[in-house]
Amino acid sequence: MEYQYGQNNENNYQGSNNYTYYQNNPNSYQTGGQEPPKKKKEKKGGGVIVLAVVLSLLTGTAGGALGSSLMLRQYNNKEAAQEKEIFEEKETETVLPQTGQPSAVQMSTETQAGLSVKQISEMCMPSVVAITNKGEAEIRSFWGTFIQETEGSGSGVIIGKTDSELLIVTNYHVVSGSKELSVLFSYQEQMEDSSDAEIVRGEIKDYDAAKDLAVIAVDLNSLSKETMENIKVAALGDSDELSLGEQVVAIGNALGYGQSVTTGIVSAVGRSMTTQDSTGSENKYIQTDAAINPGNSGGALFNMKGELVGINSAKVADTKVEGIGYAIPISDIREDMEHMMEQETRTLVEEAERGYLGVSVSNVTSEINQAYDIPIGAYISSVTENSPAEKAGLQRGMVITEIDKRTVRTREELVEYLGYYRAGEIVNLTVEVRTESGYEARQISVTLYSAEEAGVVTQEGQSSEPSGETSENYGQYAPNEENPFGGFFPFFGW
Repeated sequence: MEYQYGQNNENNYQGSNNYTYYQNNPNSYQTGGQEPPKKKKEKKGGGVIVLAVVLSLLTGTAGGALGSSLMLRQYNNKEAAQEKEIFEEKETETVLPQTGQPSAVQMSTETQAGLSVKQISEMCMPSVVAITNKGEAEIRSFWGTFIQETEGSGSGVIIGKTDSELLIVTNYHVVSGSKELSVLFSYQEQMEDSSDAEIVRGEIKDYDAAKDLAVIAVDLNSLSKETMENIKVAALGDSDELSLGEQVVAIGNALGYGQSVTTGIVSAVGRSMTTQDSTGSENKYIQTDAAINPGNSGGALFNMKGELVGINSAKVADTKVEGIGYAIPISDIREDMEHMMEQETRTLVEEAERGYLGVSVSNVTSEINQAYDIPIGAYISSVTENSPAEKAGLQRGMVITEIDKRTVRTREELVEYLGYYRAGEIVNLTVEVRTESGYEARQISVTLYSAEEAGVVTQEGQSSEPSGETSENYGQYAPNEENPFGGFFPFFGW
């Protein structure tokens, strides 16, 4: 049967059986719109009472009273049943089913609590910067190894400011191999004359290649008052609170054309990713269908509160794939960023003034690590006689894993770090030393020499490589426990 519930009418009920119940009168009803004759109802009730009296007179007071009582009780039970039926139908009308799900009105209110994409763009754009990396890449070929100049574009997010520096987080691959980093703030992209833009220099403060994370610093003295008034530090959110289907906004320097805004949803969380060079990553990524393109790397992923919840890192580039981008969850790297922000900012030292260590090293790959149980780092294949390394106690077979608490995973990282130290400075190395029970970590401090003090001379009159060896010395050692690489891996010295 169909029911129509009237608004704010708990007592009136209408159904297809055409019954109408009236408020506070459970004994009154109408059937088909006609009222039953009152006289018949009164006569029926009165007849029962008269009959009870006659029986009482005929059978005696006790018997008559008993008969009257029974008949009256039957009559009252019938009336009570009718009243109960009316009450239950009233309950059916007024008590609605309840669920644990929020109503549409509640969900609409919660949705309206977030900001619009336009508001996010206006509020968060001043926190995002464009980064240009001019650097050098080492190219290996059949004819040898040579250096090639490179230039790339990426993005960064302002995450802090000290008394002297503006701190920006980005991806390591955005700043890797840099000789010069340039930073352009988003508000300057709107200038009619691009020559008026204030492009400032950034310095790498610290990085972690395994997490594809880096922090760069900009000297506040290099920023104008206008720039300081038009930039802001991003508010950090909690990426652990992200849920599937939640809307997010990506901002970054897509394709190097300048800041752009895209939006999408959180497609998945806790994703793993393998890069084009088949290397893995320690990160678990946020997957989103917001467009993330080359140049967006290092940019920001915001939630709809305008909080930074991810650092855009990569996209899946395949003709069969569309709408799969990845961002590093901000909650997973928050401690790493804070540690990097506390490091001393160093500037790249001119090659003639750089410190000289005096070792030849090669990479310990994951395959070698698994096969020989050698820690991943820069494996020392030889130490130059009378070099700073030898005097400090470094020996062949040791593996350099840290320099001043910065992780060293490859020879390239060691070379890059040493490029920020001058001759005469002290570097604190963490090395893994082989013992009978396996490798154990030791701390060794080394005072660096200049190339000239070490007696290293090349065609240009300077070198960072030990005497008698070059970066193309492919090794003359047979594979053994100390040197499992044999003649198959190049040894590089500096």
